[in-house]
Amino acid sequence: MNQRMRQYVVSLAAMGLLVGVTTQNVRAWNFAPANSVSGEAFGVSVKASVSGAEVTVGPTPHVVLPPDGGMLSDTLARIAVPNVAASSTLEVVTTGSIGPATATAQSSATVEVANLLNGVVRAEAVVAMSTSTANGSTATSTGEGSTLIGLSINGSPPADVTPPPNTTILIPGGAVILNEQIFEGDGVHTSALTVNMIHVRFTDPVMAAITADIIVSSAHSDVNFVPAPKVGNAFMTGGGKLGMGRDIATFGLNAGERGGVLHGHLQYIDHGQNLNVHSTMISSFTPPPTSAGNTCVSFSGPARVNNVDGYSFTVNSACDNGEPGVGVDSLDISVKGPDGFSYGRSGKLTGGNLQLHPE
Repeated sequence: MNQRMRQYVVSLAAMGLLVGVTTQNVRAWNFAPANSVSGEAFGVSVKASVSGAEVTVGPTPHVVLPPDGGMLSDTLARIAVPNVAASSTLEVVTTGSIGPATATAQSSATVEVANLLNGVVRAEAVVAMSTSTANGSTATSTGEGSTLIGLSINGSPPADVTPPPNTTILIPGGAVILNEQIFEGDGVHTSALTVNMIHVRFTDPVMAAITADIIVSSAHSDVNFVPAPKVGNAFMTGGGKLGMGRDIATFGLNAGERGGVLHGHLQYIDHGQNLNVHSTMISSFTPPPTSAGNTCVSFSGPARVNNVDGYSFTVNSACDNGEPGVGVDSLDISVKGPDGFSYGRSGKLTGGNLQLHPE
């Protein structure tokens, strides 16, 4: 490990911020049994080796989807790991579902105002997205929608970029991997993708061993699907991104009706407007009309906005218009609140996927 990085991790260890035993970030994904989905997302992870001791902080915030699907989300206001990593809002969402003809999983991680190694790597926003879908004969995964806003490395002018997968930039003592993508699966029944948008590694020049490992915005999704008879009411799941560049909103949703009982959840963040919408329940759900070709649902309920109750949201339409979702699926959302507060946004997905599971 070079002297600069050693000073970083030694200071962390002395402050008690680095604890535990690390494992390698790149690993073979063990698929769950057939007809399962999974997802995982985290904001920041720091791992290092100091004087032969393995130490780690994070991953945080961190969500893992169970194999039968659902939705999980978490948000952290900020993180500060002295000399190594700092950021403001960190948001992670993972959703997944298994229907009679399709299984899908989608995860996203968004980290705002990221600062690594005292400015060696900076970004205004780091967005990782991973979507996996299977229909029994074809299984695919995509990282479309992943992006870097205001990226600067070693003092370069900030730029909004989506680098080609696995772009590697050398820095003193190590390398920065941008848009790292790790695919797995047979392409028929199984598919998996891990996207690490910023991955910094330091390597011992003599032993060639990885001595420090920093990841910002990681999203994983995987599916293992063999069609089987399944009955139930229509429901909609998925998540993704609206907008491009600095004007983006990210979201995850899961809504439907089971046995006459409404169920679901919405997590929506408009990053440009600093608006965080978190549903507290689903009070209405309207499935698609019986007319052929209609693939839109609507649902609504009370919500907490920026951690304040007293608001309501309406997903006027969430439409599954095709695969893989980007550029065809769409979302239309409105939010109402005290003192005449009103917000609305609609558009086609620029990342992620919506999946309608019909009756």
